[in-house]
Amino acid sequence: MLVARTAEYSIKGYVYQFLRYLSEILAATDGATITIEGAIEDIDVTTPDLTTAVQCKYHEQAEKFTLGKVYKPILLMLEHFSHHSAPPKVHYRLFCYFPGSSGSQSLTRAELETVLATNSVPLKAIVARLAPGADLDLFLSRFSIEFGPTCEALQDTVLASLNAKGFSSEDVDAIVYPNAFQRIVDLATRSTAAERTVEPSAFITALHDVRQVTFTRWTRELATRAKIFQRLRKDLKFSLGQNSRGRHFVIDPTMIANFDGEIVRFIKKFSERYSFKYLHANPPLFAITGEYDVGALQTRLHDVGLRCANGLVGGTEFRPTELFRKPMRRKSPDELEFRVRLAKRSVVTEIGPKRPDDLFLVNIADDDWDHPDVNVHKFEIERLSDLEYALQLRNDYA
Repeated sequence: MLVARTAEYSIKGYVYQFLRYLSEILAATDGATITIEGAIEDIDVTTPDLTTAVQCKYHEQAEKFTLGKVYKPILLMLEHFSHHSAPPKVHYRLFCYFPGSSGSQSLTRAELETVLATNSVPLKAIVARLAPGADLDLFLSRFSIEFGPTCEALQDTVLASLNAKGFSSEDVDAIVYPNAFQRIVDLATRSTAAERTVEPSAFITALHDVRQVTFTRWTRELATRAKIFQRLRKDLKFSLGQNSRGRHFVIDPTMIANFDGEIVRFIKKFSERYSFKYLHANPPLFAITGEYDVGALQTRLHDVGLRCANGLVGGTEFRPTELFRKPMRRKSPDELEFRVRLAKRSVVTEIGPKRPDDLFLVNIADDDWDHPDVNVHKFEIERLSDLEYALQLRNDYA
């Protein structure tokens, strides 16, 4: 499982691995099933007659391919083979990226003997686990090394494959591809092999129903991220332009860089654009999770000229009716009693007199306010500038 992995992979290495998973699904034949983080290797591709176990290695920093770089995956595959050489047949493929290497190659008996003679203590432990009498020549006939393209080239292949599956070219870069990628990530984190097994045609069919942009910490790493954000801005523009629209933000600040230093400016920017005039009769709610000091935040917002409703009566008792009441308004000049609602998420147990029109979940996987009748927008971000760009609060994406 992904969650059990160590820091062996860089972020780009994980992206490469997930792209490989996705490319296997898109290339699979009818009747195949694919297990991500499989029982045998990173990817197990199973057909009625054969299982192909694929291990993926990304070596961007290496100058060139050397056998010593792949001793461990070879030995792990040989270990599995030594205990499972009888039918059903398993083929073993080592898919790896090394700068300057392409095509595929087999392993010779002499090279395998060299691998088995390793002096590395951890690798010798794997050798010791081999079943006695393993047929090395049979293993070699089932084993191959495939040199993959660059991460960028692999992504281009995946995008081309998605286009070939009948998706709208307008949607592939910004909607279909990031959603497909995130589904791979989600599959890789599930706890059992059965939960991580997919039927390729069903996976692809489900993507045809996707209509909403997804933005997570993983899709931010994709080369199409600028297109993802551009589409997200476009999709949000209409609803953001509506005057009296209920908007709830639920924000987990723990993974956002310099959250305390940026949050006042973010809320002020949002209110100055979307909650400042007579027609803006439904101020946005910002509900902060965890132990963040919401009271201190309200003081800081007050000091920059932004009044908040916090739902507190007598300074200590929370009343939802006080939080969700409409502000008093003056039309000429435009003036609102308060322009923002602010609270700890944990104290707001009610959703208000009606559901919001838009629910923005920022670094929040699930929330009780999530509902089929609400437009839910999920973001996994590490900086508030990403959210500012998506919400039309800045023109440049950086």
